[in-house]
Amino acid sequence: MNPDYHFLPNEHVLTPKGRPVPGISLDGSGVYDSARVKAALWRLKEWDFYQICDHRLCLQLTIGHVSYAGNCNIMLFDHGAQKHLFTKDIIIPLPFRSLGMPTDARADSLLRVERDGALLRFETQNSTRYLTAKADGLSAEVTLKPTIDRSISICFPFEKPNEFYFNEKINLFEAEVALSLDGQNLAFDPETTFGLMDWGRGVWPFKHEWIWSSLSARLNGCLFGFNLGCGFGKTSQMRGTENIIYYGDQVIKLNRMEITHQADFMQPWRLRSDDGSFEATLFPHYDRTTRTKMLFVDNTCHQMFGRFAGFFTNLSGERVEFDDVIGFAEHAYNQW
Repeated sequence: MNPDYHFLPNEHVLTPKGRPVPGISLDGSGVYDSARVKAALWRLKEWDFYQICDHRLCLQLTIGHVSYAGNCNIMLFDHGAQKHLFTKDIIIPLPFRSLGMPTDARADSLLRVERDGALLRFETQNSTRYLTAKADGLSAEVTLKPTIDRSISICFPFEKPNEFYFNEKINLFEAEVALSLDGQNLAFDPETTFGLMDWGRGVWPFKHEWIWSSLSARLNGCLFGFNLGCGFGKTSQMRGTENIIYYGDQVIKLNRMEITHQADFMQPWRLRSDDGSFEATLFPHYDRTTRTKMLFVDNTCHQMFGRFAGFFTNLSGERVEFDDVIGFAEHAYNQW
């Protein structure tokens, strides 16, 4: 893998011929222009995903599509009690590019889907996110405010020249949540609640898999989070990784990660950077498994919530240990 290449503020992540420009950004630089995507109409995949989580509850909201099918989703579960609480899937046939997905993860935007008695609304104003979800007895109003000015975005290639993945993930949102289910108010713990955004746009192989891990918390009185991944894209042509740690005012960039697990997903997972500056073990307590099988679509994802213990090396070269910190790691197998 080549050293990190950082996008300039107005640099496109796709060439005029639709080929990816591999690189990363920590400040939202890198321009995504969907008009530059050179692929069959049904190949483009786009999603905006938000997760709001504390030490017990987790609310997940998604607006997205795989061109030939829109898949918008509301999910609520209690990972602490290992209990599913609510799911609503909103399927939209043949939306292609009609959902009006934003081309910039940070810019002001409004995204709304209302169908089959359900409403999802995502609005961004001056970096603050206002999320609304209503369906079948669930009502949620969420406000997310950034606590750090850095995030990780990455564009990387696959084997075919016009296949790419452009993604931005933002950790450590401060979250205000008003949530009710069947008339009962559910309260998130303000001390342990954070929001996460996963914003993806891409054209990639029909069959693929990835491993992703994320955490947002507090450690030693400081904000602490990470975004780690492996197993996706053509690594020999990448110029950077999505692997990053946030600790107080420090942004610690990592190179390659190895994330492994056993056939039994509930057994401990191991995470290690290639230079040994980060090591952790995830002890899962809840497997949020999702499966989608429809026609030729066959997707399975095990998102494992649990407690992380490990260490990392900060920018001063000091070893920082952590233990009993809630986060997740997931392994997705997709055919879509």
